[in-house]
Amino acid sequence: MFYSLLMKQTEEDKIKTIKNRFTQLAATRAQFESTWQEAQSYVDNKIINFSDVTAAPTRAKRYSSSPCNYLYTLVSGMIGYSVSDSITWFKLTMTDQQLIQLYGVKDFLEACERVLYARFLSSNVYKSMFNFVHDAAVFGHSVMLIEEDLEHTGIRYQKIPTNEVYMDVNSMGEVDTLYRKYVMTLRNMAEFFGLKNLDERYRQDYEDESHWNDNIEILMCVFPRKDYNPEFKNAQNKPYACIYFDQAHDKIIKETGYDDFPFAVFVWDRYDNFAYGSSPSQNAIEDCKFLNIAERTSCEIAQTSAKPPFKVSEKVRQVNIVPGGYTYIEDPNDVVEAIKTGENYPISLEVKESKKQDVKDWFYVDFFLMLQSRTKNNMTATEVQELQGEKAATLSNVIVNLNDALQKIISRTFNLLMNQGMMPDVPPQLLQRGGEIKVDFLGPLAQMQRKYHSMGGTLQALQ
Repeated sequence: MFYSLLMKQTEEDKIKTIKNRFTQLAATRAQFESTWQEAQSYVDNKIINFSDVTAAPTRAKRYSSSPCNYLYTLVSGMIGYSVSDSITWFKLTMTDQQLIQLYGVKDFLEACERVLYARFLSSNVYKSMFNFVHDAAVFGHSVMLIEEDLEHTGIRYQKIPTNEVYMDVNSMGEVDTLYRKYVMTLRNMAEFFGLKNLDERYRQDYEDESHWNDNIEILMCVFPRKDYNPEFKNAQNKPYACIYFDQAHDKIIKETGYDDFPFAVFVWDRYDNFAYGSSPSQNAIEDCKFLNIAERTSCEIAQTSAKPPFKVSEKVRQVNIVPGGYTYIEDPNDVVEAIKTGENYPISLEVKESKKQDVKDWFYVDFFLMLQSRTKNNMTATEVQELQGEKAATLSNVIVNLNDALQKIISRTFNLLMNQGMMPDVPPQLLQRGGEIKVDFLGPLAQMQRKYHSMGGTLQALQ
C-alpha cells in the first residue's frame, strides 16, 4: 500500500504520497458525482457543490416537492424505528453467552449501557442522526466523525458534509481510508493547530484581524499505518494515521493518530469494490424525472386554461382579456377568440398519480405510514403487524448496514469512555477469560424483522 513506508519517509516524500493518493481518490469519486448531483436535484431540498466545498448550498429548481416529502418520511421513519432518544434501542451482551453467567458480568454490561445512554443523551449524536441517515438516503453514503473533545462534552459527534469526503475500502470491503477536504478560517486554524505550526504567510496574515475570516482549504487524511511500534504510546505510533495537510503551500500542518478508525460510515447499498453505494434517491431518479415532467405539464395546462392563447384578426390591435374587459372591433368579420388546446386532457393526472406511487415505493412511504393508515384500511392489529414484518424484511440489507454504522458509533464511544476512565471496572473473571462485547439492537424496526423471521416469515402465510 501507499502508506506502508510512510513512517520511514521524509516529509517531502510524505507530501508526494498524500497528493498522489488524493488524486486517485478524487478520480474514483468523480465517477459518481454526476449521479449524486442529479439525485439531489430531483429529491433533496438543497443542492451542494461537489467541486467547491466553500460554496453555499442552493435551492433545487423543479416542479414537484413530493419526492422531497417522501425522502423526509423515510429518514424520519428510519430514525424513529431504529435510533431515538425516546426508546431503548440497543443492549450490550457477550458474543460468548456463557460469559454472562460469570460473577459481575451482567451488572457490568448494564452499567456500561447506562453510561453510554447518558453520554448520547448529553451529546449532539441524536441531533446529528437526521442528517446522517438523510445523506445516505440521497447520496448512498454518510460519514460521522467520533473523537475526543475533553474541553467540552468529552466526545464530539460531527456529521461530515458529503462533498468533503473521499473514501476507499480494504480487501474486506471495509472503509479504512478517508480523506476530508474542508475549509477553516484563519482564526480557527490558529486555535486548532497553533499559530507556530502554520505557514509563514498565514502567520503574517494573522497579525491583521481583517484576515481572520479568510477561508483556507485543509486536507485531513486518515488511513491505516503499516509500520508503527505499538509499544510507543505517542500519536505517531497509533494504528491509524491522521495528517492535516495545507494544499496551498504543500505543507504538513500536523500529524497525529487514532487507536481505531474514527469515522462511522453508513452506506445504504454498497457497490462491489467501491466505498460508495446506491440509494433510494438514486434508484428513483427516472420516476422523479417523469413526475417532474408531469407536474410541469399540469402547470402548463392550468396556465393555458387560465390564460389561453388567442386568435385575433390582424386589424385588431387592442385586446383586453382581463375579467370584465372590452375589446372593440370595427369590422364584424374581425375575430377575437381563445384557441382550444385540449387542456382537459385527463392522462396527465393519471400518470402523475401512478408515478407518485412509484416514487413512494422507492422510499417505503406506505410502510412507515402504515400505522396511520390502519383505520382507513380497516386492518386489524395482527394484520398490520404481519405486514410490517414483511416490509421490514425487504429492508434487511439497509437495516444491517445502518446497524453496522450504529455499532461503530457505540463501540468507538465505549472505547473513548473506557480510555477516559468513565466506564465501570471490568470484572476480574472477565479479564481472565477475555471475550468480545456484542451489541444487540432493540429498535422497533429490528424487532419487527426478528419477529417476522422467528414466526416463519412468508412460509407461515403459505401454509
